[in-house]
Amino acid sequence: MKTISSKDILTFLNDKEILFECDHELEDNYILASIFIPVEKGFYFFVGDKVPSNISNSVLLLNKDNYEILSNNNIGIYLLNEDPQRVFYRFLISLFRTEANGIIASTAIIHPEATIGKNVQIDHFTVVEKATIKDNVIIKSHCYIHDNSSISENVTIENHSIIGSQGVAWIWNKDETEKIVQTQIGGVEIGKNSFLGANTIVVRGSLNENTIIGNNTLLAPGCRLGHGTQIGDYVHFANNVVTGGNVKIEDYTFVGSGAIFRPKVKVDERTIVGSGAVIVKNTTEAGKTLVGIPAKEKKTKAHPSGMPKPKSKRKNNS
Repeated sequence: MKTISSKDILTFLNDKEILFECDHELEDNYILASIFIPVEKGFYFFVGDKVPSNISNSVLLLNKDNYEILSNNNIGIYLLNEDPQRVFYRFLISLFRTEANGIIASTAIIHPEATIGKNVQIDHFTVVEKATIKDNVIIKSHCYIHDNSSISENVTIENHSIIGSQGVAWIWNKDETEKIVQTQIGGVEIGKNSFLGANTIVVRGSLNENTIIGNNTLLAPGCRLGHGTQIGDYVHFANNVVTGGNVKIEDYTFVGSGAIFRPKVKVDERTIVGSGAVIVKNTTEAGKTLVGIPAKEKKTKAHPSGMPKPKSKRKNNS
């Protein structure tokens, strides 16, 4: 478990000019903890109106309106102009964010015609073919980056991922005794600041198209993207999402774990896709929720559960 000092907390809040009040003196050290797995002397963020009774002798980042909800010797740091979860995440980033170390491991295999930017980290047993990798990229061990892949700045690709692999498209021969498999010769483009979790597979484009992942997009472990899939900016895929070929998913969409997309479907921006949904047809407009097998389109709730607050239409159009 990670331990932090009270100085770490207060220095961060003051350096970031975050207004807060705390009417008790903090002790020396606290354990960074989730509210779902409480520990003695933990440091948490909390959003709600009732702190769980098993949280004790701990420090909580709270909203300014939560002055009277603490008990069990807990101490509140009351934020006057910020969201507690947002501040907690920024605090974690300040202490523990992984930065590219600029080291290419001795066991990595890099094609002599690959283009490698500045401060790129490529870990052990990774293969890079004739690809373009821009500055500050992190590629963890046992990955394979195929020809004609382009990875933009500040991308992280976690272990055992494959970028630009061959997919499968075929047609029967004349007498339907043999499958004729199309050779896929397109590429892959990954936008800046994106994250691909462990065991992600991205199939390259079929012919003249690329498979595209936009900027600031997050793919949790185990996702599979079919050839020619286009994912917009600020999209989130939870674990084990699968797309067929030539799917298009527009900006700010959130996709729950285990969702499956039929080939060639289009999903408008700000869509929420429920876990396990099977999407077989295009959405009719932006900002809807898709649930079920096959997925049906519903109005999105003002505060959907199980995910961060959706991008608002007003901010999206600004």
